[in-house]
Amino acid sequence: MKFPFIALVWTSALFFALHVESRPHPRRVGLTSTLLLNGMGYQPHADGEVSIAIESFAHLGEPKSMGPLTHLLNETLHKLHVDVDHIADHMATAVERLRLFAAVGIPLDKLELTIDGCEKKTVSLPRTGFTNLGIVQASVSVGKCPSALLTVKTHNSETATIYSSPPTGLGVISDIDDTMKITDVLDPDKMIENTMYKDPVPVAGMPDLYASFAKSLTTQSIPPQFIYLSGSPFELFPFLSSFLKSQFSASLGPLLLQSLSITNPAEIFKSLGNGKSGQGKIDYKVGQIKRINGYYPQKSFLTIGDSGEKDPEVYGKAYNEFGGKFIRCIWIHLIDDKKADNSDKRFEEAFKGVPEDRIRKFHTSEIPSLSKIDVAGGKCN
Repeated sequence: MKFPFIALVWTSALFFALHVESRPHPRRVGLTSTLLLNGMGYQPHADGEVSIAIESFAHLGEPKSMGPLTHLLNETLHKLHVDVDHIADHMATAVERLRLFAAVGIPLDKLELTIDGCEKKTVSLPRTGFTNLGIVQASVSVGKCPSALLTVKTHNSETATIYSSPPTGLGVISDIDDTMKITDVLDPDKMIENTMYKDPVPVAGMPDLYASFAKSLTTQSIPPQFIYLSGSPFELFPFLSSFLKSQFSASLGPLLLQSLSITNPAEIFKSLGNGKSGQGKIDYKVGQIKRINGYYPQKSFLTIGDSGEKDPEVYGKAYNEFGGKFIRCIWIHLIDDKKADNSDKRFEEAFKGVPEDRIRKFHTSEIPSLSKIDVAGGKCN
């Protein structure tokens, strides 16, 4: 997603972040907080033991002042000509939804987690350094776990769900914006409104379709592993996670978001600006699919995206890199917008090397009929 106003928030936060000492800080109640992003459980070896892949963000507690963020959001709302009678409510929603952009990541001692439902009751994540400024992505072994849903918790009772799945079976890798949720990424003003303060609205028919996958993609009593892959920054995790829980409760799974360190503004602008080529978005998503392939090399995934940004190029490249056994089908939601490139030439280039019978392009009106396709039986159309 492209957030022109977010770069300014990061620039402001960078000033404060650079004044945080680079040595690790001990956790102190009220001074530090940890955002735990939900993660994946997988079995790297044949012994049945589970490893969990989880990401955390350590940051100072509630910002002492939300002034810079509030001022920036207020200016943005006025530029969008938001109805003045509702601007206070919209402002409150925007501040709550985007408050993590004002959070300052900090170097922190190792994070201790307790695990419910596994042999190992406690595990440690590596300490955060200055260069990653609070962000840690790690995989740790937790022994054998009888449950597919695991709960990890910090000493401050901050929790996250780990969605564990065995090595075999089927899964779904899905984009979110304009695939599952109406975001209007091709219209900057609408995109900002939908992100800042409007109630999120699912793409018509998608909640029922994904609920049907939970049944139709269950093979040998193994339910599908749903994985949601978005180019949005992880600061939107609470917002997007809440949307999934409310609208896609029958098909929950880990949510993978970009980690953009504010110590590297060039990467922020590269990703958010995206450019005409969108190569940064392609590289990010293909890199995440490579991670998924490393966790579940024997699984077979239905991949779902849209034509608004770079999902065709992402999934086409992933198919050619990881093979047709891993990428079973590629489904692309055709965005009904003149700015969307739905041309044959675009798809021919994006899907070069991908058999035609593995690709399904569909309009919103066709979504209800997709549940009739026997993906578990090897069909994509």
